[in-house]
Amino acid sequence: MKTDIERAMQILEDADAVLIGAGAGMSVPAGIDLMDTKSFAKAYPAMLQYGFTFGYQLMGYPYHDDRLRWGYLSASLKNMFSLGIDPSYQKLLNLVKDKEYFVMTTNVDRLFHKNNFDLNKIYTPQGDSSKFQCKLPCTNEVWDALPLVDKMVENIDPETQFLTDESLIPKCPNCGGEIYMNVRSGAFYIDDPYEQEKERLNKWLQVNASKKFVFLEIGVGYNTPGVIRYPFEQMYKQLPHSNFIRINSEHPQVPEGGIGLKTGIVEFLNEPLN
Repeated sequence: MKTDIERAMQILEDADAVLIGAGAGMSVPAGIDLMDTKSFAKAYPAMLQYGFTFGYQLMGYPYHDDRLRWGYLSASLKNMFSLGIDPSYQKLLNLVKDKEYFVMTTNVDRLFHKNNFDLNKIYTPQGDSSKFQCKLPCTNEVWDALPLVDKMVENIDPETQFLTDESLIPKCPNCGGEIYMNVRSGAFYIDDPYEQEKERLNKWLQVNASKKFVFLEIGVGYNTPGVIRYPFEQMYKQLPHSNFIRINSEHPQVPEGGIGLKTGIVEFLNEPLN
């Protein structure tokens, strides 16, 4: 008798169309784990003196000094930008590259882009950390974060994590106000850059929904279940001929007829195809 992983692999092998829904669990093996205390202490030792021990503690943290805010944010963004080709992403691409596929991800790390997934088949509704925007916002413009990040990381005091040059604290080029990453973290979020991605996904669904269709959800928990987890379940119920595979080491429960795998993406992808 086949194991659930073997069944899931067979379903993917037989599929004509695969809609990938990826959450934070997809990027953990690539080096983005906001709960990892060891890597946090190694990358940001100065932050320990302020009582921080892992990255998730700083999500939405109300800093009292912008020198520390951007000293940490610029360093963490630089580390994220430095990530590139990853074995898990490459193995996933090999599974779907010869099929009709589309990626919907809550991750803002651009790892699907960097790992050669079709740029026209990626939808990032939560934004993109490589872009900045005005926090008002005074305009719907977004702009490349990398040049500003590069300048900031060159001017961080390693003992305090503070920016040593306050003039490097980024400001909106239009109104001079506060800026932030173009990620969904408040009502100020600008989602205009991702509307075309959404339209492409909807058209793709219209064309491929009647094929041998698989919902492949990876590492999506309950932080933002309304973005991928719940919509995937609803769409699955509306396509009675489709298959549903959920890979999640903590929350593998699935709708009736689906396959829930209580495992990580590395373990799943290491299962050889028959």
